[in-house]
Amino acid sequence: MKKKNILLIFLVAGFLLAFFMPGHAADTKKNQQKINKIADLQEDGPIVENDFKWHKIGRLWTRVTNFGKAGDDAYQNRSPSCDYPGGSGNSYLYRGSLWIGAKVDGVVHVTMPEDLEWTPIEYVHIDSLNSQKADQETWTKYYDVKSPLATGHFPLGIEVTERTYAWGDALRGDFIIYEFTIKNVGIDTDNDGYPDTPRDLEEFYFTYRLDGDISKKPEWPTESVFTNQDDHAGVNSSWGILDLFPGWREAAAGFLTDDKADSTLMFMWDGDNPTVPADNGEEDDTGNPAVDGKLQSPGFLGFKILKTYPPEFKPSSFHTNHIYNDPNTDLEAYERMMKPKTFEADGPSGVLVHPQTGKPFPNDYRAIITLGPLDTLAYGDSVVVTAAMGVGSDPDSGGVYSLMKLVRIMEIAQYMVDIDYDPNRIKVAPPPANFEVKEKYDEAGRTIGLRILWDKASEDSINYPDFYGYQIYKRIKGQREFEEWTQIAEYLKDGNWPPPTSPDSDDFYELVDTDRIINGFEYEYRIQTLSNNPIFGVITKEASTKIVPGNKVADDLSRVKVVPNPYIGSAIWNNPQPSEDFPWEHRLQFINLPADATVKIYTLDLDFVAEVKAGQTAQKIEGGIPVSGAQSVAEWDLVTRNFQEAAPGVYIYVVESPSAGKKTGKFVIIR
Repeated sequence: MKKKNILLIFLVAGFLLAFFMPGHAADTKKNQQKINKIADLQEDGPIVENDFKWHKIGRLWTRVTNFGKAGDDAYQNRSPSCDYPGGSGNSYLYRGSLWIGAKVDGVVHVTMPEDLEWTPIEYVHIDSLNSQKADQETWTKYYDVKSPLATGHFPLGIEVTERTYAWGDALRGDFIIYEFTIKNVGIDTDNDGYPDTPRDLEEFYFTYRLDGDISKKPEWPTESVFTNQDDHAGVNSSWGILDLFPGWREAAAGFLTDDKADSTLMFMWDGDNPTVPADNGEEDDTGNPAVDGKLQSPGFLGFKILKTYPPEFKPSSFHTNHIYNDPNTDLEAYERMMKPKTFEADGPSGVLVHPQTGKPFPNDYRAIITLGPLDTLAYGDSVVVTAAMGVGSDPDSGGVYSLMKLVRIMEIAQYMVDIDYDPNRIKVAPPPANFEVKEKYDEAGRTIGLRILWDKASEDSINYPDFYGYQIYKRIKGQREFEEWTQIAEYLKDGNWPPPTSPDSDDFYELVDTDRIINGFEYEYRIQTLSNNPIFGVITKEASTKIVPGNKVADDLSRVKVVPNPYIGSAIWNNPQPSEDFPWEHRLQFINLPADATVKIYTLDLDFVAEVKAGQTAQKIEGGIPVSGAQSVAEWDLVTRNFQEAAPGVYIYVVESPSAGKKTGKFVIIR
């Protein structure tokens, strides 16, 4: 009974420390400032300086190093470190670490980057043009034969060649594949930096340590209750995790099945820190809801073993630990994190559980997966471990839905490795259709609808054998924002096929939309190209375009009009609340113009006010890019050449066209 009480006191004390002490203050992350200019410490030998490169082509951005770490663990001026989505600055990784453990003459030794025991012997090389396996590939080398910055280091005589593969497309942009070739090269006995003496290693282990800090936005403090003090860590050993959160097992039914519980995937995610509320005032801050309730940390960070050589070198354990019980010695790392053959942290769920509540409790965790042991890694022999690091995210729901996304992207990573990155076998998703939208006119040249035209390049049966069909969507901009997307057509190979061919060309399809088409309004169309693959299911790629329709380009000036006239500030096509995406407020149109027309605007006193040209629009979209407008229309935003709002009153306009002459008229502005 006394032992149980002591254990409970210990657990509760550790639990309280987790919430009230800063995240990395006591961590072994202590040598960060010592890692520059390694080459200066070594006159001879293969050692080079620390080097970094970055994958920034997919939705996952991260840093690659040449000293056994993944990501960027800098406390200031951090570069991408499993930032998701790429470019957001929202980091899901503090540090990934490669540990290698083995026995020499019966004594345990572990090489780990936290103790500066991996030393670079090759710069990080990056290739975005000539890679045969990926859109972007890196490679580098490091070893532990000589570690000039480490204290008391015992070299195992290991050389690691690390390669990474990244892709920029929607299918493979959420993960990066790592390939570690780990070779026993022997030890250096004459202190020149080069291995010269063979030595075998006993009970050889490969371990990967994931310190996630889920997640870290640039504006949050380095040590934040929203980042490194409220993590969870788990493994896909039995999906017992699903029983710890209400609704998770029901939501994941049919997807997180027993055949996917193979103990190869460890993951970390943001949990609830019960000592602090979320930004929106809610008690539960899981996923870090912002003031508006949107999840700021919805994703799951994962690391999955995809392939090993020799094949029997398989995952043998998963463990969690936290900042307050990091192993301090090689023996502790070996005995606690590598040697015990278990995939449980504190129960069958694989998640550390509070002894009183039975629920996972947060902390600054590390997730640690180990492969092995090999009885012997002989001198000259190598093992190869291929793994993927990625983020699965359901931005709206988070939780188990993000976990399912993570499992899904790891299935795609597994497929890439299984086919040996063969690009000829990734003929899954055809490219987006090339399409344009044009006005459809009646005999008088007035717009009666919009013609959506797209090519047939996506249907190349040789390059895209899984092509499945098209879905077409539309939305209309109201006074403030665009409406929701509405599907207006679907053409599938096993259903409504083919789409109607354009009367202008057999190489194009055409769909005419006549529903709610009004000149001067802004429309956006989107075409999704679908493919159906037995591995990935239905994949979509899409393209979109905007248009503001107008009547046909005129040959003369007889039908030039001002719309509306008089102009009233409350017109339904105006934008009463300008925003960054929709900065304009007022629009007045001169319609039925020749394509070369220029319109000059004057007061009744003939003071020059402004000038607009045919095809010019007042509207702007992201980045100030003009919306696609009709060539027969010139729009004025009622801003004068002096950048002032035009006053109410009567104005004169003069249309000048090199091809059609000159015309003068009047219009009225009423505010």
